[in-house]
Amino acid sequence: MSDPQSRTRAGEPLALSRIAHMVGGTLSGDGDLLVEGVAPLDEAGSQQVGFLALKRYVRFLDGSRAGAFLSSPELEGFLPAGAPRVVVADPYGAVRTLLTHFFPDIPAEAAVHPTAVLGHGVRLGAGVRIGPYAVLEEAVTVGSGTRIGAHAVLGARTSVGERCAFHPHVVTYPDSVVGSDVTVHAGACIGSDGFGYTAVAGRHEKMPQVGRAVIEDEVEIGANTTIDRGSLGDTVVGRGTKIDNLVQVAHNVRIGAGSLLAALVGIAGSTRIGNGVWIGGRASAINHLEIGDGAQVTFGSTVMRDVPPGETVSGSPSRPHREQMRRQAQLGRLDKLIERVRKLETLVS
Repeated sequence: MSDPQSRTRAGEPLALSRIAHMVGGTLSGDGDLLVEGVAPLDEAGSQQVGFLALKRYVRFLDGSRAGAFLSSPELEGFLPAGAPRVVVADPYGAVRTLLTHFFPDIPAEAAVHPTAVLGHGVRLGAGVRIGPYAVLEEAVTVGSGTRIGAHAVLGARTSVGERCAFHPHVVTYPDSVVGSDVTVHAGACIGSDGFGYTAVAGRHEKMPQVGRAVIEDEVEIGANTTIDRGSLGDTVVGRGTKIDNLVQVAHNVRIGAGSLLAALVGIAGSTRIGNGVWIGGRASAINHLEIGDGAQVTFGSTVMRDVPPGETVSGSPSRPHREQMRRQAQLGRLDKLIERVRKLETLVS
């Protein structure tokens, strides 16, 4: 569970040799050097490890005040000669380990704020924390160790599992189901009505939206993201899926386990997304499509037909990525082709 509000106290300093052991890296230099944190190369101080995982950041090595460095083997050669370092095959995984140590998740004290409103039949597990002005409507259930932020609203009969973190102003509509170890960031809305209308005598009449929004375990939902309830069946977000900020998931969409949706993605109604799918920022998919397991949709793409498992697509409308790249290359030669045609026209005229 991720709760930035609880990450306010730094962990104990670590010797560089201890860091190498923790991350499974190779130590060079002073292993007794005490490190108080990890930071970008251009921001790190003398008591911090500077992080280098991409070649584009090598330019920040000049002038870096970092006391030591954490690098991949491929980039170690760019580090200052003799500088203390830990070289590790997976620097991002290593940084995660260090951040978990230096910024430990400190459990918040269980309490229900006196301004919170709890409806009839609300059930709270052990160690639940409810923030100021939160509203839990009738028959809401909240599992043990869950934290509900200020001004959050949980609609009637919403079910929330254990060890969840709901940040301020999160809203769930009635009958929403949220599993355990779920993080929902500020302003997100779960279970709102889908965009469903039918034409009756020249008017747009609303179709009742009577399904649920079901969020499985270990999901993270970004700030101001909206996940609509189903119109008849359920909208489902599978276990371990991570959804960025400002994402729209429409009614009856089903997202499999372990998928990633970056910011500003829009998924239209009844689309099926498989397990382990990656969808880049500003990408979208029209309704009633299937995106297979392990597929990748690149940034800004518009998916207008089914995507087979494992396929990478790009462009708008999206096409297989290699095909799209060939088309882009051909467009780059268009000016020269036009000039050749003009010369040929001059010769034959």
